[in-house]
Amino acid sequence: MNNRYQAPGLIIALVLTMVAASRPAAAQILKADIATHIEIDPIKVTLGNQGSITTMAMNADGNLLLGVSWIEVPKPVRRPAGRDGTVPPGAGGYGPGSATLADQYVDRHKYAVKVVSPQGQLLATWPMTDGLAPKVIHAVDDGTVYVGGHGELAIFDAHGKRQKILHTDPILGMKPLTSGIAVSDQYVFIAFGMGNSLRATQEIYRFDRNLDNPKRIVDRQYGCCAHLDLDVANGELLVAENSRHRVNRFDFDGNLLGRWGKRDRTNITGFAACCNPVCFDFGPGEVLYTAESGIGRIKRYSQTGEYLGVVGYVDTTVFDRGSRLALASCYIPVEVNRDGSRVYIMDVRAYVIRVLALKSDRKEPRTIK
Repeated sequence: MNNRYQAPGLIIALVLTMVAASRPAAAQILKADIATHIEIDPIKVTLGNQGSITTMAMNADGNLLLGVSWIEVPKPVRRPAGRDGTVPPGAGGYGPGSATLADQYVDRHKYAVKVVSPQGQLLATWPMTDGLAPKVIHAVDDGTVYVGGHGELAIFDAHGKRQKILHTDPILGMKPLTSGIAVSDQYVFIAFGMGNSLRATQEIYRFDRNLDNPKRIVDRQYGCCAHLDLDVANGELLVAENSRHRVNRFDFDGNLLGRWGKRDRTNITGFAACCNPVCFDFGPGEVLYTAESGIGRIKRYSQTGEYLGVVGYVDTTVFDRGSRLALASCYIPVEVNRDGSRVYIMDVRAYVIRVLALKSDRKEPRTIK
């Protein structure tokens, strides 16, 4: 009879012991879920007529490299009228009888890379020529900058002087989009995109540092809208396969070493919205900072997928069902400065660079509206 009534007491004691033992772990998780950074004033740049920011990177000096585009509208050109003082319809001009001047305004897209300081000061503008429209930029610590576009790859030095341009049509038999770039001491890894949907696929090629000797090493990675972020660390190539909500780890020959991540709308350790993590960047301590489109969330992980906590949130249109905003929101490059005190996130909708600052580094309280 005594044994009959001792069991509940033992169970209660055991439960209390388990709860007490779990408190440190629970406290650690709670602490990790408290954002370390807060959004401050964004960086804005002058873009020109119908201008936009198309991509972003950070160079060895901590300056931002912004791929930009705009439309240049030429000034009207005076065209002589005929002997009777009229201009044929559709020919434009200023003479009597001119029916339209529309044909004198021809939209011309222009492209450049703007070098911008962390404080938002424009330091330099590198004009892009020969049809090179920056879709992806990657800067190396030695000052070399790689720029990928639609069918073109180029190498620039630290001052914006182009060293080489490569047309990629012969390599793939088509004009592919550059979806991602990563660089190691020996190689350049390029993801080439095909398609512009949630199930768009990419192939990853390995080049030498001079963009010679291309070799396809990874097939069929799924990246929404031809976006597939890449990075390298500790002899591994990391791929943000955002349409499958995971990060894949390969060696430099394309052999799969492992993968981590999953879609999860309720647990913060997973990835939400349609296609995440869409971009990532290594910060201090070889910590990987991930950016989630749609919800504007930045988190930290180890290279092998251990969740390390929330960095912060930026103001962005929230969607979680796939919508017309998906295409406009599925690309938010993220860059982390050397000490992790600032995180820069490109806003593809508002054409600004949003900034997260370490809370202890803020000078005065501010709320983003």
